[in-house]
Amino acid sequence: MSTNDKGQSPGSGGMSEQDRAAFEKRAASIGDKLNVAKGRHPAQPGSGAGSDQAAATSRALRISTELIGGIVVGGAIGYGLDRLLGNEKPWFFILFFMLGTAAGILNVVRTAAKETTPPAPSVPDEDEDK
Repeated sequence: MSTNDKGQSPGSGGMSEQDRAAFEKRAASIGDKLNVAKGRHPAQPGSGAGSDQAAATSRALRISTELIGGIVVGGAIGYGLDRLLGNEKPWFFILFFMLGTAAGILNVVRTAAKETTPPAPSVPDEDEDK
């Protein structure tokens, strides 16, 4: 196999030292241009107030759906039992409506506990100064 004048065989895919230096120079130039462009346009898609608001709306809808779902399912089970058993008074409806409400509130509390919020900044107490 013969080699070309740059020390590489044709089709080997390697780069000569001059080509590598030119490539690195172009890459650095492009990187500098990108950094300048990012400085002019700091707002990136997926960040900022719009996505924060969308995330908050998503969490609010999820929490409200869990609360309403628990109430509706509990009430439906109680109503179904009252109809199935032929009760004249809605005792099962009242009982399961309350259980569904409790389950919905418990789900809301669990979901809210999973949400991570940044800790508040630490402020030294007056006793710590002494």
